[in-house]
Amino acid sequence: MKSKSIALGIATTLVCGGIAVAAQQGAAAKKLLVNNPPSGNKTVVYLSKNTTGSVVGDPTLTGATFTLTLTPGGTQCVTLPASGWTTTPVGFKYKDPQLANGPVKVALIKQTPSGNFLLKVIEKSSQVTPAPGNPTATYGTSFEINGGDQYCSSTGSATPKKNDEKKFLVNKDDGTLCTTSCSSPSGAFLDATPGF
Repeated sequence: MKSKSIALGIATTLVCGGIAVAAQQGAAAKKLLVNNPPSGNKTVVYLSKNTTGSVVGDPTLTGATFTLTLTPGGTQCVTLPASGWTTTPVGFKYKDPQLANGPVKVALIKQTPSGNFLLKVIEKSSQVTPAPGNPTATYGTSFEINGGDQYCSSTGSATPKKNDEKKFLVNKDDGTLCTTSCSSPSGAFLDATPGF
């Protein structure tokens, strides 16, 4: 089965924040938006697209986590359980329209036959706790397939388009260091925002 070949290829195993991951891959933010409107329903859109990434792991079996850190602004790690994932011809897709498992509504990770790698996470909920600083000095994201790879973006050379208490938006950044991760050993929902 083609999807199983995507999930294979785990080489070395390391432990990152208590969760075993095979390796770290850079997944610079083509777009990172954190919107904090007066209504309280924050929106997070993270998109990475490159030609060097590969899908390592199978979230339909093990689930995944997504961590967002804004400094200042807080850190939040949320679980994307295996039950929400489905296999596609070129990767995996996650759906939780009722937000039963946390603020992540949709996520996908895939690699097309032509070599394009795409990772996308969308959150839209009052459950999102990180809020843009005024300004946000640094950011980091970590998408981890449990038992598979960790995909990271972080502050690079791009200047944010918006950077106040209402909105943080950066496009076409180049930071790929792993500066944050889910620190819950089980991958359970973790809110590390100060004061919570």
